[in-house]
This record gives sequence, C-alpha cells and structure tokens, in this order.
Amino acid sequence: MSYIDKSLQVDEIVEYRADIHWFIFAKPAILLLLGYLFYSTKTDITHYTGLFMLVLGGFHLIKSVLLKMGTEYVVTNKRVILKSGILSRDALELMQNKCEGLRITQSAIGRIFGFGSILVTTGGATNTFKFVANPIKFRNEINRQI
Repeated sequence: MSYIDKSLQVDEIVEYRADIHWFIFAKPAILLLLGYLFYSTKTDITHYTGLFMLVLGGFHLIKSVLLKMGTEYVVTNKRVILKSGILSRDALELMQNKCEGLRITQSAIGRIFGFGSILVTTGGATNTFKFVANPIKFRNEINRQI
C-alpha cells in the first residue's frame, strides 16, 4: 500500500495522480550508450573513458529508478500531497485552501516531451518538484478542486 493510500482521510478521494516523466532515464541511457561505444574501442584512453561512463550511467540509472519508485504526486478532493523518497521520506501535504500559488516551469525540451517543474508556494514556504509529467494538467486539477 502506498504512502498516499495510507494517509487518506475519511471521505477523501484521489482525483488525480501525477507521475515522474520517463525523461529522467534519458541521461543514464545516453551515458550507458556512449560508455558502451567507447568501452569497445581498442585504445586505452577511450576504453577507460567508456568504462567510467558505464559506471556513471549505472549510478544515474539506479538513482532514476529510485526516484521513479519513490515519488507520488496526488490531488485529492481535500489536499495536495507531494511525497518523495524510499528510505527517507519528504512529504508535503497541503490543504487546498492553503495553496497560495503554483508556478510551472517548462524548458523547450520539457514542452516537447510533456514534463516540467512545479513550484508550490504556501505562507512563505516554497517547494519545487521536478520532472512532473503533464504539469499543466496537475495545476488544472488543483485549480478545479479549489
């Protein structure tokens, strides 16, 4: 059972679940591909460069998988819940009437592939959540609930 399902209040219904975009796997994929290409060469410098890139790509792949597994972004009929982490947990639970501002930032690549960052402002505190798939729909769902 997920953190969100365990923390729902009485009569609280999940209206929308956002996800981490698959684009977080682009960097590890590129590093692993280039590492494989360089590793298979005959010269020492490119061989060791390829080995370094393979190890670095493996670390980034593990980091991306853990990020994807441990992140939940949910809009309910009462709250906005943003949770990240597997071993350690960082959860932000906002009553919808306390949500003062939402800022969406999308780079050109983010607009093409459909991901962006959401900056949530509440009474002086700000929190940024990156690589949110379809951030416009997430914002619209929060506004619809308010």
